[in-house]
Amino acid sequence: MAWRSRPVPRQRAESSARSARGAEPRRSAVHYTSQMREIFQPQLRLHLEPDGEYTLNVVTLCPSSGYAAGRAHVGVPPEVRLTGETFSVLLELHARRGHALQVLTPVRHHLRHLKIGPKQGKSTLTAFAMLRGHVVGSASVPIQPSHEHPQKDPAAVDTTGWYSWLNRMPGALPSFHVSGVVHLPTPGYEARLVKAAPQGINPRELILDLKITPLPGTWPQVVTSTSVRYDEGSPAIEYTGVLVREPDGDAVHLDVEVAA
Repeated sequence: MAWRSRPVPRQRAESSARSARGAEPRRSAVHYTSQMREIFQPQLRLHLEPDGEYTLNVVTLCPSSGYAAGRAHVGVPPEVRLTGETFSVLLELHARRGHALQVLTPVRHHLRHLKIGPKQGKSTLTAFAMLRGHVVGSASVPIQPSHEHPQKDPAAVDTTGWYSWLNRMPGALPSFHVSGVVHLPTPGYEARLVKAAPQGINPRELILDLKITPLPGTWPQVVTSTSVRYDEGSPAIEYTGVLVREPDGDAVHLDVEVAA
């Protein structure tokens, strides 16, 4: 990797060592273990666009569903120095408050229209995953001329109206249901909910994946809303929550209501 950290002054190093030993710990400090750094390692894909500019697609694996993608932009972390041949990008991550499932969750960033390459004197692109102002992961990819065009990103969709409930009404067997509305960019897509495999560590938290499949043919560019639904008859587990994972890396968490 074509970057190096600035030397840490002796006084700061000694202070960090005392904190690591437990002397006068700062409660506001954020500490990242080596295992977390491996989890937050960005996976980079760089593509050459027809106009000579580049598109960067990034997937960063996060330790729970409580993380979301923030802004992706050109920049250099304050504690890092780069060589002149390196182009640097910052990938902001946000930790959401509230309930989160302890399952590995991909977070996606996209950055288009990058003017980089030999003409700009750049041979390497380095991306830094940033959380609360700290570098928690990084990766590099060489910048090479190519005739490969960017692969199509997952269809950009919005979702609304999510609802999950356990039906215990008298006179019928118990049943479990999840429903929502997906707003597709054209009518040329099929949307469905699929039970994820593997599930998380908590069996009472159901994980569903929203699958978007393109249909053959040419379709008008009209936003189309469609309902999706997941049903289980006589569920073996009494779910208390549902996580719906969307194809662009976002996720929606639902509390299960009981109809009795």
